[in-house]
Order: sequence, then structure tokens, then C-alpha cells
Amino acid sequence: MNATAGSKQTTPAHAAGRMAVRGTHENVLHIVSEEFPQRGVEVLDLGAGQGGLSRRLRDAGFCVSACDLDPRAFEVAGIECRGVDAGGGLPYAAASFDLVLAVELVEHIEEHSALFGEISRVLRPGGRLLFTTPNILSLKSRMRFLLSGYFYSFGTLDPAVLDPASQHITPFTLDRYLWRLGQSGLSVSRLTTDKLQTSSLLLGFLLPLIRLWARASQGASPSVSMQNSSAALFGRKLVVLARKSEI
Repeated sequence: MNATAGSKQTTPAHAAGRMAVRGTHENVLHIVSEEFPQRGVEVLDLGAGQGGLSRRLRDAGFCVSACDLDPRAFEVAGIECRGVDAGGGLPYAAASFDLVLAVELVEHIEEHSALFGEISRVLRPGGRLLFTTPNILSLKSRMRFLLSGYFYSFGTLDPAVLDPASQHITPFTLDRYLWRLGQSGLSVSRLTTDKLQTSSLLLGFLLPLIRLWARASQGASPSVSMQNSSAALFGRKLVVLARKSEI
């Protein structure tokens, strides 16, 4: 689960800096509660940081475990936070969880195949992964890339900063995530966003042209439709729910 070659272990300050944007935890908790209305669901909060989301999940009745590169940053009493090496696997047995959460994590990871493979391993058959990441497919991001060469929330990388927790290093599109997830036996079952961007909505007049161009140049497929869905075109963050095969 390499973050990047030569990376240093995350410090408490870095973990704090990885805290989710306002409203993200509330949105994730709402979706999780919809998907799992029953009590006693086993949840792993991966990249838990200081534990804000872990606390909310526990208070909502979920059985929560936490994991982070630096478990010393975790501040929630009564929940175990295990450490994980950047280049190692998750410290849990196979089929341990019904749900794994990776909130604002995947944009800091270079090797997604290893990450999703480990997540799939610790999920039970039919278990789910929910992850959030900055949305580079929004109309705001597409316009920003056109004008500056940089996607929304992905600026210039500082070569002197080796810790990937301090920078967004992987601007993946949805079809790349679909491909990586599929390699690990996971398939997307739900796509939404945490918040609509006003700046993207103002560019909505481009929507017919974008969808027409996408179909003409890439063909009609679920991937093309998802990349140009309302959540992708207007959302601030992508919230992706993927399901592990029952087999």
C-alpha cells in the first residue's frame, strides 16, 4: 500500500491536516446510515486521522475500528486505532468488516491496486467500500485545467515534500477508479457528491455539448455516462460506494 517512494511516516500534524472539508463527515454518515440501517455493522475507518468520523460512527451505533499511518494522532477513547506501514498490508484478518471507509485518502496514495486489494481482502463477501476524493471531473475543474493545466484541488507538487499526506498526488478520473476497483473484485454501486459547486452550476449551459462530445468521441458506456453524470459535473467531491462480490 505504498504512498510514494521514499515517503516518510505521517506525523500528528499531517494527520490533522488531512481532516475532511466541512460537511464531508456528515454526508458520509448520512450515506452509511442509509446503506446500513441495522445495528452492529463492523466498520473500518481507514486513514482515521484524529478520529472525528470514527467518533460520529460509534455514536450512531456502528462497531468501529480505526487505522492510520500514525495512530498517535487518534484522539477518540474507546476505539482502537492500529498503525499501518506505508508499504505493508492492513493489520486485520480477511473478511473482518462489513464496510471500509477511506475519506479523503485515495488522492494521497500512489499504488491504488495494493490499497483496493487490501480493502477487498478485509471486506466480507458483499461488503462495501465508501471513499471520497476531490472531484477533478467537475465543470469548475475542467475549466481550471483548460486555463491553468491543473485540476481542482491538485496544485503544483513540491519535490521537497516527501510525505504524500501533505499533498494530493493522484488526480484520478472515475474510469480509472472503476478499473482499479474491478481488479480487486469491487464494483461501483452508487455515485454521489457531498455538495454542488456554484461555479460548476454556472457553467451548466455547456452540459449538452459536453455529453454529446463525450458520446461521439468515447462511445456510449456506463463509464462515459458516470464520468459525465450530474454528480461528476457539478459536485465538489466524489463520494463512491463500491461493493465486493458475494463469491
